[in-house]
Amino acid sequence: MLLEASGLTKSFGGVTAIADLDFLVPEGLVYAVIGPNGAGKTTLFNMLSGIYRPDEGRLTFAGQTLIGQATHQIARLGLSRTFQNLQIFFNMSVLENVMVGCHARARTGLAGALLRLPRMRREEEQIRQWAGEALDFCDLGGLKGRQASELPYGALKRLEIARALAARPRLLLMDEPAAGLNDTETLEMRGLIRRIRDQGITVLLVEHNMGLVMQVSDRILVLDYGSRLAEGTPAEVRANPQVIAAYLGGEVHYAVE
Repeated sequence: MLLEASGLTKSFGGVTAIADLDFLVPEGLVYAVIGPNGAGKTTLFNMLSGIYRPDEGRLTFAGQTLIGQATHQIARLGLSRTFQNLQIFFNMSVLENVMVGCHARARTGLAGALLRLPRMRREEEQIRQWAGEALDFCDLGGLKGRQASELPYGALKRLEIARALAARPRLLLMDEPAAGLNDTETLEMRGLIRRIRDQGITVLLVEHNMGLVMQVSDRILVLDYGSRLAEGTPAEVRANPQVIAAYLGGEVHYAVE
């Protein structure tokens, strides 16, 4: 398994956000985590990316523990993340924004950077290449020289994904990638998520758009008040009476294309 969580627990004061959570994420899938507001999805992502430390439990990625690792160390292991609220450098170009995502893998120290040693120049060229490839993959290659502040919202969402991909991750955490997108942009996002998976990158997806979740996910974990309510394929989750009652609040039909 690429990602394994066992007994994962996190509390804030007297409120338990994640309670004794177990789950396994196989490599090469789109694995979605869904649940109502307050279910613990963001807390889970923050633990995976090193922002929060679990109170209890184990969390391993590719056989290595994530607990106690700094965010940049986790990125070097091969785990990247996007955010629900855009984390874009609007005073930088599109290409520069994506190059930032590669620096977690940089090896040149301060002295090498200041002296512009050959190794540093080669590394910078490699980073520029990775950034360009990520932009092309996200259909933003023609905008490399533009200022990020000039891009429309849908392109900014893809820019953040490109930056995460430029780090060449094995696992990509996608936090609400369709939030704020119109129908056309959501359809494009669905295609992009599928292409990412088809490149062999595992996707861990948090998303409120249930139509998108059901269309792109291979497996779905349903959280309810920080606990595991159900897990299975989209068809199994869609038909689960507990999910319908506790999360969906009644009979729901999804548009699946």
